[in-house]
Amino acid sequence: MFRNPQNFTLLESFIPERWLGDGRFLSDKKEALRPFSYGPRNCIGKNLAYVEMRVILARIIWEFDLVMAHDSQDWMNEEEVYLWMKGPLNFYLKPRNRVQS
Repeated sequence: MFRNPQNFTLLESFIPERWLGDGRFLSDKKEALRPFSYGPRNCIGKNLAYVEMRVILARIIWEFDLVMAHDSQDWMNEEEVYLWMKGPLNFYLKPRNRVQS
C-alpha cells in the first residue's frame, strides 16, 4: 500500500517534509504506511523493544533519585473542569549516593 501512487505523491523520493505538514503532500494517505506491519504478522522485534525500554526505565529509577523541577511544584493544584488538564511534569535526575557496606 505504501508503494501505491494513489496513496502517496512522489512515492519514490525521500522527502521528510511529507510528514511535517508540507502543502505538496496534503492529499497523501499517511495511514497507509505501516512500517512495522499490523495485526498478527507485525514486527517480530516490537515486543523485545518494549521489554528493553522497560528495563532501561527500571535501571534509571534504580540508579537515580527523581527531584521535581521548580516549575512543576504546583502540578497537583492545577485547574480541573471535567477532566484534568495537566501540564508537563518535569523532573531532574540526581545520582543516588549508595553506601558501600
